[in-house]
Amino acid sequence: MTSQQISLAFLTAVCLLALLSCSNAAVPEDEVFRSLGIQPVDTDLPTPGIEFTDSSGKSLSLADFQDTVVLLNFWASWCPPCRAEMPSMDRLSQELGDREFSMVAINVGEPESLVESFVKEFGIGFPVYTDPESRAAAEFGISALPTSILLDRSGTVRAVVTGALEWDDAEILAMLKDWTR
Repeated sequence: MTSQQISLAFLTAVCLLALLSCSNAAVPEDEVFRSLGIQPVDTDLPTPGIEFTDSSGKSLSLADFQDTVVLLNFWASWCPPCRAEMPSMDRLSQELGDREFSMVAINVGEPESLVESFVKEFGIGFPVYTDPESRAAAEFGISALPTSILLDRSGTVRAVVTGALEWDDAEILAMLKDWTR
């Protein structure tokens, strides 16, 4: 199978499982997710092995964040909802800074210079990564921005959010603090 076929299969499975989970009896955590506007995902499919670049030009992958809870966010500077949620992601990152948590915000399809300007404008304190050719977003089958994906410590996709969210909401913060003890 080609990587595009694998990505399409992954996205299809995630969407189907998300739809099916709406009709099944949910575990309590799933109900918490839903009440916060987060769609739980229950899948055994492997997480795509995406690569992206840090501000120094170093290539990274999700494996570099092994053993931490990861908030993977795909965004662009031209996207109004992305711009709206970024300050709350920064506050969340600051609040969880001493825990086993990684904010992996990947800019999709824009040059490094534009990303640097955005980071300065918004005063973002966490590392922001780039995917200038949109390969990482394509591997996950991302079709809307922003899209955020919560990964547990084992790298398994646990939930997906399409659209902006207030990431430093008290309930979301409490849930993530519980996950990142």
